[in-house]
Amino acid sequence: MGDRVGSVSSVHSRMALCTYDESTRTWHGPRVVPIFNPEASIGQVMNDILKRSPERIMQIDMDTGNRMSCAEFQMRMIRLAQNLTKECGLQRGDIVTLANVNSENVAPLACALMTIGAPFNPLAPNFSEDDMAHMLRLTQPKMIFCDDANVEVVRAATRRAVEGNPPIYVLESTRDDVRHAEDLLKATGREEQFVPTHLGNSRENLAMILCSSGTTGPPKGVCLTHAQIICMIGGNPLGKPMTVFNFSPLYWATGVVMLLNTFSNASTRLITRRPFSEETLFEAVEKYRASFIFMPPSYANQVVRHGRVHEVDFSSLQFLALGGSYVSDALRDQFERLLPNGRTYNSVGTTEVGWVSCDIGKRKPGSVGTPMVNVSVRIVDEQGKDLGVGERGQLLLKHSESFVGYYRNEEATRDTVDERGFVRTGDVGYMDEEGYLYIIDRQKDIFKYRGFHVSPSELEVVLGQIEGVREVCVVGVPEDEDRTTELPTAVIVRAEGSTLDAKEVNRIVDGQVSDFKRLRGGVHFVESLPKTQTGKILRRKVMEMVLEIMSGDGAKH
Repeated sequence: MGDRVGSVSSVHSRMALCTYDESTRTWHGPRVVPIFNPEASIGQVMNDILKRSPERIMQIDMDTGNRMSCAEFQMRMIRLAQNLTKECGLQRGDIVTLANVNSENVAPLACALMTIGAPFNPLAPNFSEDDMAHMLRLTQPKMIFCDDANVEVVRAATRRAVEGNPPIYVLESTRDDVRHAEDLLKATGREEQFVPTHLGNSRENLAMILCSSGTTGPPKGVCLTHAQIICMIGGNPLGKPMTVFNFSPLYWATGVVMLLNTFSNASTRLITRRPFSEETLFEAVEKYRASFIFMPPSYANQVVRHGRVHEVDFSSLQFLALGGSYVSDALRDQFERLLPNGRTYNSVGTTEVGWVSCDIGKRKPGSVGTPMVNVSVRIVDEQGKDLGVGERGQLLLKHSESFVGYYRNEEATRDTVDERGFVRTGDVGYMDEEGYLYIIDRQKDIFKYRGFHVSPSELEVVLGQIEGVREVCVVGVPEDEDRTTELPTAVIVRAEGSTLDAKEVNRIVDGQVSDFKRLRGGVHFVESLPKTQTGKILRRKVMEMVLEIMSGDGAKH
């Protein structure tokens, strides 16, 4: 294999897409020295970028038409920073929760928090009370921001989970019984004197705590440092300003990446409070001429099947990144026929490491591309031994600025980060001769519905508490042949004498979980669940049972 690997390394040295170090059996994406100092604090970097081009439009609100310049963004960021510290008493290290859709002042608020050293924890605005309470209990925020649509859920979760009765501010509220976040935008008279301070060790100071679901329970808090965020800004590979768009709020890492893109790439970010719809996407490309869009394949699948998709002018769209779950070549072919001046890109990212891979160089069937800037990849077997070209094993990842761990969860951090600082992904894959990555399976049981992580064990706890349920297994069933999303599906063994039916199960579950966790794949009743000799349920066999049931052979539901 030595000669074969040597030729791979030399080829990719010339292509600058991927190099392979045979001595360590490690693949490396392009090495780029960040143009901003990772030892700075993120507020210093952002403030410097904003003042360089005050007239540049960095945010357009699709719902109102408002266009925000760098100068206006900087002014709002400064006023929020000053009022949060002086009026609210927020201090460096205090955690702040953001449970918001993409409204106009969310980005300036997030940047203000990073500037004063208050890490923010963005939550999905449509989280259930239990999901809200879980993260609030973990982070114990000093302040909370939310929207009119979820303020009651946030209030209830806060009462359950947070000590000290933290203030709750609501953005764009029309209510009289709430604190209005816009009050924190009032003039201070000290805006011109504002200078962002260096906050200390940027490789330890947290900028944000993002949510990441695990296989055995609810989300963990992924800690991202100031140094990591600065490297994301200073090592962006796109190369030219673009008009960027996706539907993700800051809860998703892709939402954070799109915000950072306005700093790293001098791009303009389109925002909307609306959830995904094909018509809103069409508006982004036709009216606002979006040139870079990220979406999960489940959204892309809906777009290509829309009745008027062939009438839409996609000429502005140069870069359509697809990721978050399996992307079929058939789906990409369908979308690329719509793009006269662009192409699709298969991409992979993790909350812990960031943007991991993309097939920028060329499309290869089944591949998710080569490692991104400053990303290193290893493939290991079950004993942790490093594997080489074409050998299948667990995928391990590392960025030049290492992942520091999960918030208040040392055990999970130890389980995830190996002795060399690589993150164990739980995915099974391999690297080919050209340094392209293929992900072929997931060791984790977790699956995704419309991009949302769904933990089977978490749903199984809810279902197991229902009277009449003896045993239960939850799996994610592909919605269609393109596998663009997976539907939460329950397989239940009834207790003896029980007459429990699917309607009752759904009624109970819907009342306890967030919308994306609802059992859209159905509730199926069986006589027994397949198990190992030690009594462990074989989830893969359960999936086969479900697919057989859904094909019409002996359905019981």
